[in-house]
Amino acid sequence: MKRYYSFVFLLCFSQLLFSQKKYNVFSVEAAYGFNIPTKPKDDIKVSDYIIPRHFDIGVRYMFDEFFGLKIDYANDRFQNKRNKNIGNGYHRLSLEAVFNITNKLNIINSQSFNILLHAGMGITYAYPESIKRFKNGGEFTFGLTPYNTKNFERIGNLIFGLKPQYRYSNDLVIYTDFSYVINTEQQYSYNGELLFLNREKVRGGFINILFGIQFYLGKRRRHADWYNSRRKF
Repeated sequence: MKRYYSFVFLLCFSQLLFSQKKYNVFSVEAAYGFNIPTKPKDDIKVSDYIIPRHFDIGVRYMFDEFFGLKIDYANDRFQNKRNKNIGNGYHRLSLEAVFNITNKLNIINSQSFNILLHAGMGITYAYPESIKRFKNGGEFTFGLTPYNTKNFERIGNLIFGLKPQYRYSNDLVIYTDFSYVINTEQQYSYNGELLFLNREKVRGGFINILFGIQFYLGKRRRHADWYNSRRKF
């Protein structure tokens, strides 16, 4: 019962804070685009993996007109366009801070264009094709055997990105996103095979180039992305 009352209190308190804002603070977004491997890449031909195989969906809350937080799910499929059985599938959950550089620095006097910066941490579950092949009776990389029965590799991430936005209406935004994702340690290549015979882990990374839409939620006319107390519009 105490937990129930605590939940009701937090809900009412959040609603009170939300109602005192002069702008909307919640938004949902979805994007589709490319993932481009950058490191390690010695065992792959990067051009074979530059195909649109990224999808993500996220929810964002803005504390004010400058700063916010975003929770995001992303799926990156590194698939060789010459052979669909070569690749690695990434499922990532991340928490990122969002900074409205346009509002903070007051650098663009526009009602329809702005730029957001975002950075945060995430965790990825990767599903290499070599493990799937072994589970189906095939040979694992280098003729070895996977360490355990897990079908995935768990990877920590750091994410840094730049997000230009175009306001189509008060409720809808079209955007592009250019992000770099760092894999703190990875044991498998983007082609789904072990990188080294001794199972050494290395730091990796890849680029996301995305195109997406964003919907603003709330009853106010304007969202925090487009509200600036120092402007007259």
